[in-house]
Amino acid sequence: MPPKTLSAPLVSVLMPTFKHAPFIHRAVESLLAQRFADWELVIVDDGSPDDTAAALAPLLAADSRLRYIRRERNGGLGAALNDATAAARGRYLAYLPSDDLFYPDHLQRLADLLESRPDASLAFGGLRYQYQKFGPAPGVAEGEEVDPRKLRLVQVMHRRGHEAELPWPTRAERESDAIEGEQWARLAELGAVVYGGAISCEWVDHLEQRTKLVATHLGGLSRYRGFYGLERGEWLNWQPTHGPRVDERRRYGRFAVERALPQGDGLTILVVGELGFNPERLMALEERGHRLAALWVPRPEIWDTAGPLPYGNILSIPYDGAWKDRVRELRPDVIYGLLNWQAVALIDEVLGAGLGIPAVFHFKEGPFICHERGLWPALVRVLRRSVGHVFIDAEMRDWFRLALGDMFDPATTMLLDGDLPKADWFTDEWAPKLSAQDGQIHTVCPGRPLGIDGPADLARNGIHIHFYGEHFQQWFPNWTRSGVDAGYLHLHPTVEHDQWVRELSQYDAAWLHVFDSRNGGDLRRAMWDDLNLPARLGTYAAAGLPWIMRDNRASAVAMQRIADEIGAAVAFHTYEDLAAQLRDRPLLDQRTANMRAARMDFAFDTHADELIALFRRAIAR
Repeated sequence: MPPKTLSAPLVSVLMPTFKHAPFIHRAVESLLAQRFADWELVIVDDGSPDDTAAALAPLLAADSRLRYIRRERNGGLGAALNDATAAARGRYLAYLPSDDLFYPDHLQRLADLLESRPDASLAFGGLRYQYQKFGPAPGVAEGEEVDPRKLRLVQVMHRRGHEAELPWPTRAERESDAIEGEQWARLAELGAVVYGGAISCEWVDHLEQRTKLVATHLGGLSRYRGFYGLERGEWLNWQPTHGPRVDERRRYGRFAVERALPQGDGLTILVVGELGFNPERLMALEERGHRLAALWVPRPEIWDTAGPLPYGNILSIPYDGAWKDRVRELRPDVIYGLLNWQAVALIDEVLGAGLGIPAVFHFKEGPFICHERGLWPALVRVLRRSVGHVFIDAEMRDWFRLALGDMFDPATTMLLDGDLPKADWFTDEWAPKLSAQDGQIHTVCPGRPLGIDGPADLARNGIHIHFYGEHFQQWFPNWTRSGVDAGYLHLHPTVEHDQWVRELSQYDAAWLHVFDSRNGGDLRRAMWDDLNLPARLGTYAAAGLPWIMRDNRASAVAMQRIADEIGAAVAFHTYEDLAAQLRDRPLLDQRTANMRAARMDFAFDTHADELIALFRRAIAR
């Protein structure tokens, strides 16, 4: 039995845990197996909804060195570590996340290092990770110098004394997969960082690992919010090292308005699926007195939006064994199924559940991906079971008519881009054009530079590109690097919605996806690019920017047709042709004026009443 003593231990091991009941016994057992015994374990259960407490009960009863603290609501890793640090009594702090484990010599090695090296602020052990990889840190081979920012929580032991000036950041301050490394980098400024010289712990790889939820294609903001049970009013400053970033309070705080809904003859609308980009658009329906509830896709993509949302008054219905009963209790007037191929399976399940609720299906993309992923039968069922249909453009509607016959009644069919932003971002804060100041051509791309050839080709024609978004720059490193080297590519951080007009209107024109259509006017030959309306259209419209695209007028291409209808296309064959058009100031001024005149057509609010009218017609049928 371990010694029972009231004196402070040499090492306090901090264990933040959330929904890790299947993992936690293995983690604690690895601590109990340590050759070094002068430790305490401070467990902070960050509001786990599973049987974590029951899993810990026999362990707590058997060893007085284990202490258990429970938070009633999940507060995030930073908050849990701050609580654990405040409760810790040891001279040194070590960390054992409840899904990781120590090898028997881990604490002894690191404690001996700190005891023998008074100049050291931090010691770390070597790591096993991704099941069968080994090294001083992920991606670092033995013998290589280790950047402290690469160290994982389970590896580290450090001295006390700097908690007040170095607290862990909370979610509202900054939620990132980098907070651990940033903490070690700050500690490294206070003293030496020393390596234990051997693999002494394991960073366990699994699908719901926090790092995966924050900064890989398996996670993302919406999946993180769902996993940790964040609700309305719980804001994140979401700053992953990879992927889209957003300070939720800054971007969406204006929509945090309490409303008693429905109002007057307002509808109760059950949203089923996901929202893609610009999710705040649904607030336009709330503002018109309609009550919203939602059944969200359980695993949205990293770029996608599903709830629960921190703003608005949308009731999120858990997708569990009781969802049908909850929907029946809600008694919605209409189901609004949307948006991308990722939602098709869920919408199919809901519409096939025999709820007796009329449905309107709004489909943004994916007929070809539905073929590829075996979802085409489900997509056809959804279309047939829906009373109303919303397609993003005429080309998409007509493609489906060719595929399925004339099953879409004009009275209950509508055209509406699926990702339109809310009108709040369409300000009149126009900026002077950069080209008027230096006489050069300045274009902008606040999204993926799809189809844009090497920036060196643009540089030869004197065309500058201003490329926005750190995560896009990460996704296209070679393109970005070559463009910067050519001197005509300029990198900018992500532009926030409330700065779209002020920041982006200084440019001459904006890049859409660049591709050569091959359909020759026959939609049977169409590819997705022919049917697609990129989500950035609303951003460009708000800023009054003409659209740069390949000249595809010989084919049926949705974005080409719309740009020509409003007179905002800068359609080119060669970069020399593009440069000539962008230097034609009277022509470019006219296209800019045309885009500004038409821009409110690209705000969701403009179409909200028409969408509600479609819902009412679907209900009546």
